[in-house]
Amino acid sequence: MADEIWQKYFRTKDEDSRDALIREYLPLVKQIAGRLAMGLPPNIEEEELAACGVIGLLEAMERYNPYSEASFKTFATWRIRGAMLDELRKSAWMPRSTYQRLRQVRNAEQKISHRLGREPTASELATELNWSPEAVEQVYAQMNCYTLLSLESLLFAPSTADSESGEELLLTKGYHTMPEETLEIDEQREMLASAIEKLSEREKTVLALYYKEELTLREIGQILNVTAARISQIHARCILNLREEMQKAGYLKS
Repeated sequence: MADEIWQKYFRTKDEDSRDALIREYLPLVKQIAGRLAMGLPPNIEEEELAACGVIGLLEAMERYNPYSEASFKTFATWRIRGAMLDELRKSAWMPRSTYQRLRQVRNAEQKISHRLGREPTASELATELNWSPEAVEQVYAQMNCYTLLSLESLLFAPSTADSESGEELLLTKGYHTMPEETLEIDEQREMLASAIEKLSEREKTVLALYYKEELTLREIGQILNVTAARISQIHARCILNLREEMQKAGYLKS
């Protein structure tokens, strides 16, 4: 049905088929907005992300080449996600105080984990730090947003239906890459696949459900029987670990 609508719009460019396409892909826009909402800064609402996504969808409708190898849905997903990330980047700057609070959380995590022999909850971290649970969750949310933006182009891309290898969480090659760029991407994929294997099974599960299955934090929490805030905490921690591996390998600045 979607392909038929697109083909009609490509031939006629009429408003009816244009509106039909927007209605057809609006659920995709909302889904992507819901997934990116894990680390929204206070001044951005999920509805604002969705509005940016619609702009990305409109751009995709104008720029898509029906003779390319990528399907319109794949192309639109990149444009929609890109438009939302551009909006997030406007508010992505993190003050030094946030990094200081993050280090405090990380130190508290290590201390409690050593004492209890397991990962601490946000409430346990709040007690250790003498903060409110909301303050701990805010640090994780801010870090999720920052890591999502700083690693987006390097680590992850929209998943593909035929991904079966251990690299399905990693960056897919772009449509136009030079040989030296392809070699560097392959090196990054190999290094990241190794780094991901070092994560705990729960962390790998969260990454797979988020980046491959494209579930929201709430949906992942329901599967793992924990809160969305807990999933946000797990996601932030494992992405930070991957970021550190990227920094050690020289792919990201400290």
